[in-house]
Amino acid sequence: MRQICCFALLAMTFLAIGISAAQVPDLLGDWTAEWNSYDNGIGFSNSTENESLLISITEQKERIFAGNITFEMDNESISSEGFAGAIGLDGKTLYISEFDRGYSFGTLISSDEMELIYLQDGDDGSVAIDKIHRINK
Repeated sequence: MRQICCFALLAMTFLAIGISAAQVPDLLGDWTAEWNSYDNGIGFSNSTENESLLISITEQKERIFAGNITFEMDNESISSEGFAGAIGLDGKTLYISEFDRGYSFGTLISSDEMELIYLQDGDDGSVAIDKIHRINK
């Protein structure tokens, strides 16, 4: 009986460790996005065929990552800014701070797909829901 209790306790310990230690996903590579947004003074908008958002994640060390976001219109770069982010303990929740302004919170849906919700406050306030897909590693 004592051996069974010790074995059960040991098994539960290994299960608890496995459940709490989510594997860190590899986010390195280039990603592209489609979005729906609302901007103060402009209203609702969607991404169009001549607009693109390129997210390049160029560095990752464990759960911290960094890179650049480039917005293009008619194949010309309109704006580019750096960002850094973190992956939550669950291995799926994402937190991103853009260096110029704004924050994103999101979920890793699969190894090549994520959803981010962007928030920016102030006079130029906006919110966007981005559907993001990896285009290469």
